[in-house]
Amino acid sequence: MVRKKFVVLPYSTTANSCILIALEKMRTLAKVLRPVAAGIPVTSVLFVLMALPVPAATLVLPNSGAGAVGNDSSGSLAGQIASLEFQEIWDMSQFPSGNLLITGLAYRLKPNSGALNSTVTSASLYLSTTSFTPTTMTSTFATNRGADFTKVDSVTGTLWSSPGCTGSAPCPFDIVFNFTTPFLYNPANGDLLIEQQLTGFNATGTGQLDAQNYTVNPLVGEIVASPAGATGAFDFSGNVTQLTFTIPEPASLALALLGLGALAALRRRPV
Repeated sequence: MVRKKFVVLPYSTTANSCILIALEKMRTLAKVLRPVAAGIPVTSVLFVLMALPVPAATLVLPNSGAGAVGNDSSGSLAGQIASLEFQEIWDMSQFPSGNLLITGLAYRLKPNSGALNSTVTSASLYLSTTSFTPTTMTSTFATNRGADFTKVDSVTGTLWSSPGCTGSAPCPFDIVFNFTTPFLYNPANGDLLIEQQLTGFNATGTGQLDAQNYTVNPLVGEIVASPAGATGAFDFSGNVTQLTFTIPEPASLALALLGLGALAALRRRPV
């Protein structure tokens, strides 16, 4: 039988992205300090600061997938499926440390596999932190979910649509989900669980999702059920996924600003 994988998730440039975010915050701090030095109240500057957008970054799961095509694929996705549920657990080692506010994810097709177009009656996407790992996850969906299991997006109509690509390089991540509810994740609290529940799936085209399979030291575990049910079939495989996220740290920047503002006030105080 053709194995069908429907998965949702990315990050190989973790260090570079974090450095860029830190530099951007330093630039913001330098700009904010100018009005403080000019005598504008610190509280007024803080109000503006908290409204500033936080730069977004991306990561690829697994990290090795950022610059290389995966060693597996979803297989043929063409056809109709009444209902489908799949769940992946990605190892915490694939994420930078600290809080990550995940705002979206994207998939890509396997090069030279063709185009893919699919629709659904309904699709729901969930994320959670989990105490289970790729090697300890069970075949029961509910058991693997963490206490913060959250619906981050829902879809009706078009689910995936991509023209695919040719050549030896990875295809672009052009099957995109922008979350309606961002998810706060910290790898120190456990691995990341991604789950999709689909009904009325209908796909045309020869395109296949790019995927990664492991025989040793797995970084992802997956269970799939079609039709959807309480349990699924297990595999050390997952779709190559790109995550979009921000690092929510306005509080630390605000504290630094308050401290520097206090120092500036002390320097202006007459002796």
